[in-house]
Amino acid sequence: MKKIVLTLLSVLFPLMDLSGVTEEIASLREAADSLHGVGKTDSAVIVGERAIRLAEKSGDKVQMVGTFAGQGVYLRSLGRIDEALKSYEKGLEIVTSGEFRRDPSGEAIEEVSTLYINLAVLNLDMQHKEEAAKNALLSAEWCEKSTDKEFKSTVFGVVGSVLTGCGDLENALKFQTLAYKNALESGDEEAAFRAAAYNMLVADRLGNKSEATRWREKCEILLPSIDSMMAKLVYYQAECSICLKENDSKGSLLWFNKILELDGIDHLPFVKFDVYNNMHIAYAGIGDYERAYSTLLKSNELRDSLWEQEKAESLRELTVKYETKETQLALAQSEAKRAGVLMWLFAVIGLLLTVAVIFIIYIGRQRRRRMQKEIEFARLREETSRQLTVQYIKGLEGERARIAKELHDGVCNDLLAVQMNMQNGRSTEETAALIDYCRDSVRRISHELMPPEFAYATIDEVVRYLVFKQSEANKENISFRYSSNSLNREWADIPDATSLEIYRIAQEAIGNAVKHSCATEITVELYLKEDAITLIVSDNGKFKRPGDKGIGMESIRKRANSINGFIEINTTSDGGTQLILVVKN
Repeated sequence: MKKIVLTLLSVLFPLMDLSGVTEEIASLREAADSLHGVGKTDSAVIVGERAIRLAEKSGDKVQMVGTFAGQGVYLRSLGRIDEALKSYEKGLEIVTSGEFRRDPSGEAIEEVSTLYINLAVLNLDMQHKEEAAKNALLSAEWCEKSTDKEFKSTVFGVVGSVLTGCGDLENALKFQTLAYKNALESGDEEAAFRAAAYNMLVADRLGNKSEATRWREKCEILLPSIDSMMAKLVYYQAECSICLKENDSKGSLLWFNKILELDGIDHLPFVKFDVYNNMHIAYAGIGDYERAYSTLLKSNELRDSLWEQEKAESLRELTVKYETKETQLALAQSEAKRAGVLMWLFAVIGLLLTVAVIFIIYIGRQRRRRMQKEIEFARLREETSRQLTVQYIKGLEGERARIAKELHDGVCNDLLAVQMNMQNGRSTEETAALIDYCRDSVRRISHELMPPEFAYATIDEVVRYLVFKQSEANKENISFRYSSNSLNREWADIPDATSLEIYRIAQEAIGNAVKHSCATEITVELYLKEDAITLIVSDNGKFKRPGDKGIGMESIRKRANSINGFIEINTTSDGGTQLILVVKN
């Protein structure tokens, strides 16, 4: 036993050291992302430097690429463009090496794709549109190798945004369509909604009205399930831009009001300012000068709070614009065209920046949260295993002591009495009665002999642990899955005798599937309802000797009958076997 413990420790400690470094890097990167997200970018750079040093010390090239890419984002946000480029360059040195590209892991693919898209956004900010488009397409090329639909949706969306900023609307539409497709396949309706809204706007700018209508219909289908204020804002802004471009003042007012009704819009004063600044032009376009005047006042109030030095100019503008209705109408018509262009640019740039920020923070956090969850799950599994083992050993020792006491104090004394009667020549009837009493005692002890874990755990916990141990023993060949559910009842309410028989049936069914079916997947389900308990054991294998029932099934059926249950055997859609036990209350 001591040798086994020492061997386990020697294996586990190196793994713990490596996972500890990886976990520390992940924590630092998440902290840096959080600081950047709340505007403390100076602090994010400091934490990012620590993550870089630790990644370089560990020699993990994938982590190094990720830390360099993240640091480039923080430095770019501070306007330290030269330093950001140097950070990106260090990442590029790694990803362009033959060793790194030979057989990249899924995480490496995501890090490279992230690095290239960050470079694309930086080049677009610097108006290097050719380089921005090139890096965006490289990011898409790497992203295509990923199997993570959610990741692909996010990257393709940002690629589409960058290409729009570069003037390549056809390719922008193509990648936003890919973003929409992957978002739906991953179940991310919010990302699909944003991509559909963006495609509606781009299709309209390309003059393809039928395509724009098709994407509008997709947005309308998804809209009821969308809770995100920012996602709705993207869609409403796109609709506003289309209406202003077509001089549809009434339509634009409808969408402007929807924007102002969004929860949290007060936290976006620049958006509100743009809305009011365009609303007064739309009201003037339909001849409602009173509302045009009041919305312009609101626009000016916001402008005063945002740009105090322009207050006087705003008041002069207010006076000039509404001296006469005729002058006002002419001005509104000319401004409407300008507003359409401005709203279009505002929507595109706003969406680009929003998606880019969401992308940078989301991808980093998702990656590190996934890593931390895996570490936490491993710890939880080890702790659960340890606790169940301790409980089992304690229960086993207690049960052993109890049986020893029962046999010594009860059965042994009864047998001694039988021996003395026989030696003393007592009557056969008296000796037979003592033997019957002794037999009843043995039967009572055997009926009470249950697995000790039932003293400490419910049938749900015991079967779950049984599946876990089978999974550990057959992890190279068979994939196990366990699920359970209870409706208006507690697992602890099931009698011990019933629990024991269900447990033995589960043991036998799983054992049959492992030994005789050549299965690669085994699923165990346990359901507790008001009127019945149901156990389902399914496998995808085919029994080696289908005609040989053996004694296993006979034992299962007898156990089921003893607890008022019945057994049903079915063939699954993939040719496997499904055993169903139903125990009526």
